[in-house]
Amino acid sequence: MVRLIFPMIQNPLCGAFRRTPMAIAVLLLGSVCGAACAEDDALDFLFADAPAESAPAPAHGAAVTQQQDTADSGPGPAAEDLSTIAVEPLSEPEPADAPAAPPPRQIEEIVVTAQKTAQSLHDVPISVSALDGDTLKQAGTFDAGGLENLVANVEIDIDPQAPVIGIRGFATETDNVGFESAVGLVFDDLALGRPEFIPDGLFDIERIEVLRGPQGTLFGKNTIAGVITFASAEPQDIVEGSLLATYGQPQQRRIEAAASVPLHDGLYSRLAGVYWDREGDIDNSTLGRKEGSLEQSAARVKLLAHPGDRWTLRLSSQYSTTSVDYAPWQLYAADPDVLRFAQRYDARTEDDPFDAHTAFDVPGYVERDSDLTRAVVDYDAGDLWGLRDVVGTAVVGHAAFDLATIIDIDVSPADLITTDFGVDYAQDSVELRGAAQADSLFGFGGDVQFVAGLYALQSDMSSHLDTIAGEDLLPFVASNAGLEALGLPTVNLIGELLDAFPPLPGVAINDRLLRGFEQETRSVAVFGQATWHVADPWSIIAGLRYGQDRKTADFDVERVGLGIVSAVVGASPFASSVRRTESDLSPKLGLQYDWSDAIASFLTWTRGFKGGGFNATAESEDNLEFEAERAQSWEAGIKSRLLDRTLTFNATVYRTDIDNLQVVDFTGFSYQVRNAAEARLQGVEADLRWLPPWEWLSVDLSAGWSRATYLSYPNAPPTEAQSAGNQETQDLTGKTLANAPTVSASLSPTLSLPLPWTRDVGLQWTVDFSYRGDQYSATDLDPRTFQDGYWLLGTRVVIGAEDGRWALVLAGQNLTDERALDLVMDHSVFANTYVAQQIPLRSWTASLQANWY
Repeated sequence: MVRLIFPMIQNPLCGAFRRTPMAIAVLLLGSVCGAACAEDDALDFLFADAPAESAPAPAHGAAVTQQQDTADSGPGPAAEDLSTIAVEPLSEPEPADAPAAPPPRQIEEIVVTAQKTAQSLHDVPISVSALDGDTLKQAGTFDAGGLENLVANVEIDIDPQAPVIGIRGFATETDNVGFESAVGLVFDDLALGRPEFIPDGLFDIERIEVLRGPQGTLFGKNTIAGVITFASAEPQDIVEGSLLATYGQPQQRRIEAAASVPLHDGLYSRLAGVYWDREGDIDNSTLGRKEGSLEQSAARVKLLAHPGDRWTLRLSSQYSTTSVDYAPWQLYAADPDVLRFAQRYDARTEDDPFDAHTAFDVPGYVERDSDLTRAVVDYDAGDLWGLRDVVGTAVVGHAAFDLATIIDIDVSPADLITTDFGVDYAQDSVELRGAAQADSLFGFGGDVQFVAGLYALQSDMSSHLDTIAGEDLLPFVASNAGLEALGLPTVNLIGELLDAFPPLPGVAINDRLLRGFEQETRSVAVFGQATWHVADPWSIIAGLRYGQDRKTADFDVERVGLGIVSAVVGASPFASSVRRTESDLSPKLGLQYDWSDAIASFLTWTRGFKGGGFNATAESEDNLEFEAERAQSWEAGIKSRLLDRTLTFNATVYRTDIDNLQVVDFTGFSYQVRNAAEARLQGVEADLRWLPPWEWLSVDLSAGWSRATYLSYPNAPPTEAQSAGNQETQDLTGKTLANAPTVSASLSPTLSLPLPWTRDVGLQWTVDFSYRGDQYSATDLDPRTFQDGYWLLGTRVVIGAEDGRWALVLAGQNLTDERALDLVMDHSVFANTYVAQQIPLRSWTASLQANWY
């Protein structure tokens, strides 16, 4: 997907628009498929950072001819003499030069940093999708979760306390903070060690890159599934700024502003900030509020300096604070005894997961603060030691967040169990790398481009997961629902009689289970990668990374009160200190073949590594540690620029095998972790962008077909129904992974239309179609967690000035109000009952953007 731009190069409004009847444009909407991930800025005036160029002056030849014609008609004989004077026939004037035809529009080059250096997307032997930063904003989506509707084979759950990011059907649940993510995050060149950073800082974004597949050679561990990089806008050498004001329904207000100010010759600054207030989708009738409502404030300051001809220094610091009413969960498929019990406390309690209604009594929340500071120093050494274009780079950064969460884990109007969860995380890192080119490899073959460097990370994390008994726990234990939860025989008659009366008064019992966890991590690595043009058209790709991790963890599990919660969870109080050391080797080998300037292909083999660690939610000393995952992947791809660069088509076929797969068994209150499975990810993905002969139309397409299956998982956790039948495990060998749709796709045709009353204002209309295939949302593949594939329909209408001074954006999401489940899990307290979360419901936004320079 790209920025909504009119697909013309020169005078886009004045020429093509007048030649295009709107009726034809509407009839042809959606008649062609299209492409994603090209930043064709052919008409950036809607959101441009500088004024569009004026129309070209008339051709010189035409001006001369006009002057000659005027001279020939100069003063002559008196008018009364004209009829009697013989006049020589005038020679035929030279024909005026025809106005130069505007050049045919073409898809502009996209520059990415997927290999730690600026390269054309066409030349990068990786499956990469690149988005302009304005794309999400114009679509009415202001968080990274919108990426999954624009980029194939990407799954992002922006949960405010535990985001989950997956690529190609592979992700890692992060409710257990001892787990590392399967997808790496990079923000402004700084690698971030935790996925919790992804909801923060998505404002004033210039570019987003999605790298699919293992990226361990250049980006390090925990990138088995891929990497997502975010680049915010840099300071400019002119005074410029922008303001984006948004209003929407459900109730939403957002103000985003940015300004660049030169401070001195060679010293430039940029300040950006955002305030966002959004109402949630889920109505909580017990508390009288909307669950999922969010309030966020963030600011970023950046400095760009050139202290010398060869030096560039980039500094930035960002702070964000977020508050969310949590959680937007609903009861689903509840046991009849459970419903009767819950309705004694709130008669409006029900278990329809599609009605955007819930009923629980504890006002849960997520409070998250984060900060990020980094410095990037570049030194352009030019030619050095026989090398060309030598550039040295240092990236030094600090990132931290603290998270406080309260969750009504029983999702009911009775005060039964509350979870108090908190995380404090801080990291400091440094990366030193150099990039250069050589004419040959020690006199053999052709050019060599390479990058090499050192990396070091120090991180500290502390967390607590406390389970707290509520005042209604004892009345619950005496009910049929409580007896079922404890696995005891029910007394149906007595239980039904109790359900007919108001609930018994609650009793504060001050019973809780406290789980504390602290971890220190120290990581070092050395890496390098080179591309050697052996002989036209062949190139060899080779890379290697060696890294070592040292982790130390301290556990402190305590019981407070009578021990009721500890008994239910099965916890045994303990204190323990453990440490582990592991190393990884992540090589990469590949071939690249350039068929022509327009078509290139590649074949690569890589190995990836995801670190082992400690079970941060352990309730006993029997389940403290798990080992690293290792993966190897084959990819074959093609990059093409066709039809005079009006069509780009990039496709990749892949297969990734993961050994020693880390798996999580959720027991209701804690997570058992093991290395118990092997998995295979295989499929094909394609991105395509087309600028057809009709200058008023452009089309974008991203599509993926993926099969993510267990090669071996003989002792998987049982489903709820299997547990009720006393089955302890199940064999999921050959079955699909959770959250792994087979098909994902997005299609976005864009029309560029004139406004009849002016030549200086244009309109663009984009329709976004996205599809998510069938998938399960729980590791045990419980049928209740299965979600059929579904389509989502969105639209964007942009009306803007040609000079980029202002634009009005109208956007709609899920216009058909599709009801689907994004999450289903076994209930933590009630037996034979589930908890569900819906996908975002229908919404619309209106945004007004103003730019000045």
